[in-house]
Amino acid sequence: MYIDSIQYLGYHCFKDSLSELKYIKPINVIIGRNNSGKSYYLRFIELLCIRNTVPNVDCICSGVLDERTLKDRFPENTYGGPLTSEHWSNYGRHFVGKRIFWDIRRDGTVANINLDTLPLNRYGHEQYIEIKNIIENIARHSKHFLSGTNFRWLLADRDIRPEIDANDPQLLPDGTGATSIINRYVNTIGFRRELIQQDLLFALDDIFGKDGRFIEITARKHALASPINPPGSWEIILGEQGKELYSLSESGSGLKTIILVLLNLLVIPEMEKKEKSSYVFAFEELENNLHPALFRRLLEYLEEYVTREKAIIFLTTHSSVALDFFGTSNSAQIIRVTHDGKSAVARSISTHFDKLDLLAELGTRPSDLLQANGIIWVEGPSDRIYLNKWIELFSDGSLHEGRDYQCAFTGGSLIGRDQFASPDDQNADWANLLNLNRNFIVICDSDRTNETDSLKPRVQRIKDEVDKIPGSFIWITQGKEIENYLTGSVLAEVFKQDLSPEQELVEIEQYQPLFPKKKKDGLSYLEKNPGITNFEKIDLAIQATRIMTEKEQCSRFDLVEKMERVIATIGKWNGK
Repeated sequence: MYIDSIQYLGYHCFKDSLSELKYIKPINVIIGRNNSGKSYYLRFIELLCIRNTVPNVDCICSGVLDERTLKDRFPENTYGGPLTSEHWSNYGRHFVGKRIFWDIRRDGTVANINLDTLPLNRYGHEQYIEIKNIIENIARHSKHFLSGTNFRWLLADRDIRPEIDANDPQLLPDGTGATSIINRYVNTIGFRRELIQQDLLFALDDIFGKDGRFIEITARKHALASPINPPGSWEIILGEQGKELYSLSESGSGLKTIILVLLNLLVIPEMEKKEKSSYVFAFEELENNLHPALFRRLLEYLEEYVTREKAIIFLTTHSSVALDFFGTSNSAQIIRVTHDGKSAVARSISTHFDKLDLLAELGTRPSDLLQANGIIWVEGPSDRIYLNKWIELFSDGSLHEGRDYQCAFTGGSLIGRDQFASPDDQNADWANLLNLNRNFIVICDSDRTNETDSLKPRVQRIKDEVDKIPGSFIWITQGKEIENYLTGSVLAEVFKQDLSPEQELVEIEQYQPLFPKKKKDGLSYLEKNPGITNFEKIDLAIQATRIMTEKEQCSRFDLVEKMERVIATIGKWNGK
């Protein structure tokens, strides 16, 4: 059994309240203001990696009892002692998968082991005492699951400089050694130059995208000494498509940061002859001197890396971009570090409201989250549910709300008080949504009852305004409402309990209302088919999207055409 969750007290600035390091994920974003204690949080993680025991602090630990550990203590085909029957089948196997909690005091002693999750009430007193002693012994000798991993740290204060060639170069946390390592791989026989000139170069090109097409990376020796270049020093040289070769010292620190990240991820594991999955990387403030769009692409690369290589990354940041990017990712968690002037505390952020509060603390207005990428304006919550599901299907799961785009509500008929207009054309009494973000899509119900019906004046006005704005577009449903895109098979699955055995659901007609209306103009689809007179739009959206698993279930009217345009537009917002 490994310790997989720890709360600690008494390490450097984390003095007065328990700080959390719970259930580590592939990406762990440590976010907070400058000088809040983020670096000391990383230092604690480093100690967990390099030590066999928990650092000398007061801790509350927990772990899940696993079969291998329990079989060592409750062997199969073993009898005797206080455990009167076969040790594994009658005792040990009943504890597999159970989480236990215990304290580790500053002097290393174990106390207060909580076994409430174990089914111990089935055993007699002597058996209970023996089991308790065995489990306590397991806890006493458990290591943190990071123990024995390879910890790599990249400091916020970093650089890549010309260097004298070293016999055994090492990459230090401040970037020292980077030039010598690249020089060794590209200019020394016996080292795989493809690691630099293909693997690293391709990754660099992938991250920069349209911002830079790198075709060469090498190292050259300075023939003459200068005030900044020691005699005989080597320097990294880069080549971009359509440009002359240039030295890395002539470029900005953002490019150096990305090269240092890639050296850690791609080169160091080969240098040290260790699996990438054995590494824990700690990167401080990667956003420094990086354009937000480039920073997002770097974050996307890191997410793909940990998914592929099964490594672990900790990122410290005071940027809201990382929260924007990873806030909804299943492979990431957000850890908030705060300092009240006396003591720091670290807590995992788990709720939407926590994230909004965190943005405010970082000095970010709520609208800044929307401004990061683009907004899709929809009429209400059910529209958002359908849209997110369709985006998931048509993007093969690569686009996510809260990271690549954000949905916002117009309120249906309330859009009549909204506008998308230039300052010269805007109505002072209406909300100009164009001021929030120039990257946007608007989705409206047509509300037509037949093919010849005109759009409502408010929808026609919004359409005329949006059509004038380059890069944006309005999607007016080809059917009456967004629900008219639902196929008969999906609706049949949702309402199967309301149908008689011989009853079948036909496709909803293009301009047929799905839900019962206050103003009766014929029966709605639900009244006419399953015979339902009351059903919530939100409930239908939730149930219908659970059923949709294939694009083929989303092919009515112009849905495919519109979704392809939505996906392409979101891609442009994010530089994809």
